Amino acid sequence: MAANKQLSRFVRDALSAGKDRGEIKSALAQSGWSSNEVAEALGAWADTPFAPPIPRPQAMVSARDFFIYALTFGVLIFGAGHLISLFHALIDLMYNGPDRYRPYGQIRWAMAVLIVTAPTYLWLTIRERGKLAADPSLYRSAIRKWLIYITLLIAASVLLVDLVATIYALLNGDLSVQFLMKTAVIAGVAGGIFVFYLNDIRKGDAT
Repeated sequence: MAANKQLSRFVRDALSAGKDRGEIKSALAQSGWSSNEVAEALGAWADTPFAPPIPRPQAMVSARDFFIYALTFGVLIFGAGHLISLFHALIDLMYNGPDRYRPYGQIRWAMAVLIVTAPTYLWLTIRERGKLAADPSLYRSAIRKWLIYITLLIAASVLLVDLVATIYALLNGDLSVQFLMKTAVIAGVAGGIFVFYLNDIRKGDAT
């Protein structure tokens, strides 16, 4: 039997026998278990006077979740990149004029991507929101949390690089309205994604 299963069974039996959590924690610490292992083992059981102890809800993992959420966040990131590309091309066209800059191929490709990804992302998101509203336990999906945090990491990295590029342009004397508009587009898209999913993960943690 794995050590964590032995620990979980011991904690369950100790709680069933009416032992105080402080006593259990002290006994386990004296036996060589780390504080993180002890906290995780005790946290798996609800702190209620009911006997036997009630297990807390655990994170779920399923192949369906991986497919749905990987598709959703993949479409989101792919579409967001082309949304930024579209606005950058329009900004360049506005400042450079059609005689000096002809980004029509880039604009058409970005629009084609957005025509496919935007409704796909909205459909997947609305569909999942309906399922989450009907069954809040789905917020505990481990795949969902992992992919949300990966998306937050990507968005935060983009924001940091955007800030660094702006500061560098300022120090280098290359800061212009055109450049600021481009960085504002990146900050707006990445920041919007970051704030949306940060609130979403907080809502899931509170559920």
